[in-house]
Amino acid sequence: MAIEASGQENLYPRSVVVVEDDAFMRSLIADYLEKAGFQVTTAGTAADANRQIRAIDPDAVVLDIDLGPGPTGLDIAKTLNIDSQEVGLVFLTNFADPRFAGYDIKAAHPAAAYLNKHMLEDPSVLLDALNAVLLETGVSDYRHDAREDRPFVKLSGAQIQTLRLIAEGKTNQQIAEIRQRSLPATESLVQRTLEVLGIPANASVNGRVRAASEFVAQNAKPRQAND
Repeated sequence: MAIEASGQENLYPRSVVVVEDDAFMRSLIADYLEKAGFQVTTAGTAADANRQIRAIDPDAVVLDIDLGPGPTGLDIAKTLNIDSQEVGLVFLTNFADPRFAGYDIKAAHPAAAYLNKHMLEDPSVLLDALNAVLLETGVSDYRHDAREDRPFVKLSGAQIQTLRLIAEGKTNQQIAEIRQRSLPATESLVQRTLEVLGIPANASVNGRVRAASEFVAQNAKPRQAND
């Protein structure tokens, strides 16, 4: 039974579903929130998460975006947006910016918090973010995707898409075909993207490698101490 800060028993502990595919991270988050008084249920896949959310009808969901092969956390979020408007939502993800996942979180979930694991210096921020979305106040303080010091903040939507495709190993011709643009326009866009990243214009091949490395570094899962 949860204990409130006053020392009195809370007969109605708030429930939260933690959706995280990394078992170690999932366990850490669950233990931390349970000690803070939450009633915690965990899920490692989108399918499991959807089952748990339907069964429990939680007060809040802590949601990773990258859940491995299959549906993503964004697919879960879209369902929540339709079926469960009253559920507090905290994205806890490796993505420096939700635009890298091709999703406009500000438009789809304006009351959600967005925490980047790479920028999370203190676990208490997660607890504060949960309280903010549940109370529907001060949520803007927990939007790492809106911070001016976030990685790739100066990239446009088109440049972010281009950087993602470069990281996937696509050539300029392939990027042009995917984006349905001309090759000259695509070459210009690639060059502007590298320039925004501070990569010299004369480093065309190595520049693409550097750009891909920066993308992976900012969006990959943080290494654990025993990795």
